[in-house]
Amino acid sequence: MSFKNDDTIGLEFLPNSAGEAEGLGDAGIETFRDKPFAAVARETGQNSRDARDVATAPVKLTFDELLLKSDDIPSIASYRSAAKLCLEKASKVGSEKDIGFFKQAVKALDAPEVRVMRVADFNTKGVRGPCEEGKPFHTLAKADGMSVKDGVNSGGSFGIGKSAISALSDIQTAFYSTRYSDAQGSHVLCMGKTLFISHTGADGEERRRKGYWGKKKGFMPLDNPADIPDWLLRKEQGTSIYSLCVRENRIDWRYEMVAALLINFFAAIQRQEMEFEIDDGFLKINRNTIEALFGDNKVIEAVDQLKARAAFETARTLYGCLVDEKTILRTLDVKGLGKVNLRILLREKLGYTIGIIRNGMFITDNLANFGEPFKRFPLYREFALVIEPDGSEEGQWFKRLENPSHNDLSAERITDPSMRQQGQKAFEQLAGQVRETLKELAKTQPTASMELEELNEFFASEESQVEDELGTETDPRSLKPTPVKVAQPKPKKRVKQPRGEDDDGPGPAPDNDPDPEPNPNPNPTPDPGPVKRKARVAEPIDLQRERNLLSDRTNPRLRKLIFTSPVEGDISISIEASGLSNPERLAIQGAKSGTVNGGDIILPCKKGERVTIEVELETAYAGPIEFNAFRIHNDEEAGEI
Repeated sequence: MSFKNDDTIGLEFLPNSAGEAEGLGDAGIETFRDKPFAAVARETGQNSRDARDVATAPVKLTFDELLLKSDDIPSIASYRSAAKLCLEKASKVGSEKDIGFFKQAVKALDAPEVRVMRVADFNTKGVRGPCEEGKPFHTLAKADGMSVKDGVNSGGSFGIGKSAISALSDIQTAFYSTRYSDAQGSHVLCMGKTLFISHTGADGEERRRKGYWGKKKGFMPLDNPADIPDWLLRKEQGTSIYSLCVRENRIDWRYEMVAALLINFFAAIQRQEMEFEIDDGFLKINRNTIEALFGDNKVIEAVDQLKARAAFETARTLYGCLVDEKTILRTLDVKGLGKVNLRILLREKLGYTIGIIRNGMFITDNLANFGEPFKRFPLYREFALVIEPDGSEEGQWFKRLENPSHNDLSAERITDPSMRQQGQKAFEQLAGQVRETLKELAKTQPTASMELEELNEFFASEESQVEDELGTETDPRSLKPTPVKVAQPKPKKRVKQPRGEDDDGPGPAPDNDPDPEPNPNPNPTPDPGPVKRKARVAEPIDLQRERNLLSDRTNPRLRKLIFTSPVEGDISISIEASGLSNPERLAIQGAKSGTVNGGDIILPCKKGERVTIEVELETAYAGPIEFNAFRIHNDEEAGEI
């Protein structure tokens, strides 16, 4: 160790003169605890992207796991003592969560070696000091819920991203080390921060949950290189962040980070604005490797373990949109917002994939808070669409509307009423212009022959016997109209479509998931009759990627209903004949699974699950149909559905 042993340097917890009780709970840390490695990759990548120094070179981040002797951790004895004192306090209070946390903390600190995760950036400006309010280093190490950055269009705005590195630690401890330059020359700053619980210190004084490692007087960072351990000292301009006592992970942390970086930064990587190295260069992510990594089996395995396949496939498709030479560029001029670029690729097997990107990072796939969830695209060609602000002023608007997790946009986040109103109107206009551009480029013009070809995607022609993954279907041109019997039960109220969706009628929805094999037994069981349950409340929902097929071309009463559930729980589905001037409800009288009740089918679903169910209609009907769906909530009153 190259730093000097000085009693003025060490771990010190804030005094608790008021005797306040403080627990482990921290909103920032809890936000990232579920997937901490992925969160560290995303949040540190975003912060480093904001601090880019030389604009002609990419920002580089490295992620490395260090295995250090416990004696190399500064003030290790103080950390051990504090953890044991907090364990004693938790045991007296009886908090199961706190007891479990500090048992693991004591175990990790008492081990002969300590696992440390280091995230270091290069071609960045470093985090400027000194450590005083309003300066970036003070915000990083000492501020809660604040962010100070050079550019208004920078990625972070809530200051909680720095908590990801603490969520990775079994002792909720992070060290920050930076080197930056100003008119007076080059400077270093190094400081540690720990979040435990309020406790009585070894000296008998009451202490708060927050502790700092550095200069004890004033709780300040070290600014003399001679006082900083070699492994913590930043040798060149930039910032390194360390997580102490890194938690065990069921997924290979290296590939979890690769997955997160591809999902979030594919645009910045492709444009050579960012590059990454993991585990001492074992994995490199840059413009030359990104395409291969999107197809790497170990990356995909980590994606599936993270339950992030949909986000990963979206990123891969949008990356293809950015690099394909057939991509169309359109620039919209939106009143109150400015210019927004649309990159559109029309091609089969793309589904209907949309991504909003700002500052090289993926944000969301919709503008639902502005009347356009981008869910229905009837009679549209499949496409991929990337939406980006054209310049920094437009980017500022997108940033104002982002939530803390950077995955949603809403004008309600703006506190100024006039600016909030301007943002709402501007993004409603943006949503409408995006839809109109998609109509212009991707929608099939409604002529009789072309409409039949669109229907052929769902009903294979009798002559050609085109094979679908779920079987053959009848060409509607060979069918004769059949009368539709109006079901006796009172029709359910139709669900009003969200404002801004296309209302040209039902059509093909994206179906990227492989459909299940056809059921070998096409004869559904009869209706078991009404089911006695607790009274329930029905909440309208929009099923995803709806599709329906004729199970048997000789029996138009049999249908396969296919969809992806957007929610968890019981779902009630009714269907209507949508090919008529006045849509009529079609009663279901039997199904292979679920429960038939009053002409509807009720079945349990899992969120994101691809569902295929075969039903028998009360009336023969071979035309197009439309789904209405409700999520069923239990109520306290007993009754009958």
